[in-house]
Amino acid sequence: MPQVVRIHEVFRPNQFERDEWYLVRDPGGRRYVLFESFVNDSSSNQPRHSRKREIAIKTVLAQNNELANKLRSVLEL
Repeated sequence: MPQVVRIHEVFRPNQFERDEWYLVRDPGGRRYVLFESFVNDSSSNQPRHSRKREIAIKTVLAQNNELANKLRSVLEL
């Protein structure tokens, strides 16, 4: 079972969409950042996936933004 740690979350202005990033370590030891985008169904208010993507840790760390800073702090623990 993979280990998952939430790194960052962003709500869109319309509050029906949100993006989430997780640090994942799979059973084989591989680590990556999982990006998921959710859209809430306005009638049922239930979230559904609209996008899901695996991103290399090096790619996120190469950016100079809030996500990279949060990932650095999680990796230092």
